[in-house]
Amino acid sequence: MIENQTYEQKREFNQKAKNTMLAFLNTDGGTLCLGIDDDGSVHGVDGDIDLETRKIVTSFRDSVTPDPSGYFKVETEKCEGKTVIVVTVEQGSAIPYCYAAHGLVPQGVYVRVGSNTVMATREHIRQMIKDNGAGQFISELSMEQDLTFEYADKVFAERGVKFGEEQKQSLGLLRPDGRYSNLALILSDQCPYTTKAAIFEGLNKEKFKDRKEFTGSLFKQIEDVHAYLHVYNRVSAKIEGMYRVDYPDYPDIAIREAYVNTLIHRDYYIEGSVLVSMFDDRLEFMSLGGAMPGVTHDLMLSGVSVARNEKLAQIFYRLNIIEAFGTGIPRIFGVYEDSGVKPKIPVVDGGFLISIPNRNYFIQHSKKPSVVASPNEQRVLDAFSGAFFNKEEAAELLGISANGAYKVVQQMQKKGLLHAEKSGRKWIYSVNKL
Repeated sequence: MIENQTYEQKREFNQKAKNTMLAFLNTDGGTLCLGIDDDGSVHGVDGDIDLETRKIVTSFRDSVTPDPSGYFKVETEKCEGKTVIVVTVEQGSAIPYCYAAHGLVPQGVYVRVGSNTVMATREHIRQMIKDNGAGQFISELSMEQDLTFEYADKVFAERGVKFGEEQKQSLGLLRPDGRYSNLALILSDQCPYTTKAAIFEGLNKEKFKDRKEFTGSLFKQIEDVHAYLHVYNRVSAKIEGMYRVDYPDYPDIAIREAYVNTLIHRDYYIEGSVLVSMFDDRLEFMSLGGAMPGVTHDLMLSGVSVARNEKLAQIFYRLNIIEAFGTGIPRIFGVYEDSGVKPKIPVVDGGFLISIPNRNYFIQHSKKPSVVASPNEQRVLDAFSGAFFNKEEAAELLGISANGAYKVVQQMQKKGLLHAEKSGRKWIYSVNKL
């Protein structure tokens, strides 16, 4: 029989034969005949047939993960009067399968390409994971399986939530085949996704004051980024009655909600960092991947939430990192309700941007500049403070014509020094309190 995509023959069971079995498991299944040379000549299997059969079963089962048992069987047949071993392999349901000693790297994953058994490329492994996944990144198999959870263990313990093997399964960190998902990856100490934060001088990105990249578990990044921004979140004080009240540039709730929102809604298929940028007048949080289809700006403000990474959102909710699903954006806008300035969610190609304004910057720059009164204007202010007057009375005070006085009071109106209103056929004026 001619070798092809689903059939191969080998003189004996060795590493190449085992690679072929793994390739069948990862591709379309197939049959491996042992005891037949590549040229088709039948030699049969030497030695104890039962011992050789058990060796094949044990070697393949114990070296491959997840467990391939149930997807292959080993039988003996007579061919030209000689005993050969026939290994029938079905396509597995937990593709990609790999050698446990290597993991999900090219040396650990084999596939069939025509009549050849070859190592899978990293791109091919990623595609197999995606094809065999649930269509959501965090539910798919992690290519990195050597994961630790020191920081996650600490966070769960601090909040009194169990985080054993059973919880990892129920939360979605462990897949049904016993391997880690990408949700486990991003919560692990080995998380490859980072946050880049930068503090800029002024209103654009021309000059850096400071910048830093944050790594590790998403839990660690949340705490580290929050602490970093706290250093640059300046505080202004006001005296209200008998008490001093501190007003930070950015409400703590807004910072935390905006950053956690970027982590929950970012598209982890796209490589790159979450960007946090602080300017004199605003703080921006930029994540990769736009809003989910059908979710408009108005729907977000009303609390409608379609989480791109729902299982991650559920964990954050369980640990009280978020208050409830869909409340993040409304809470950010809520803390700015009496600030005179509002957060913004501008449309950005390929990303999702939340911009929260610096409240103290807005207060400082919205104050009206002090008004300088001319000598004649000051005389009017001093003479008529607390009383109504007309242009004729102003003319008499200043010793000028009524038309000249009218020009003075008109200029004072433009400066905001006077208020004008109609009284019968005449205009009367009063001094504004500044």
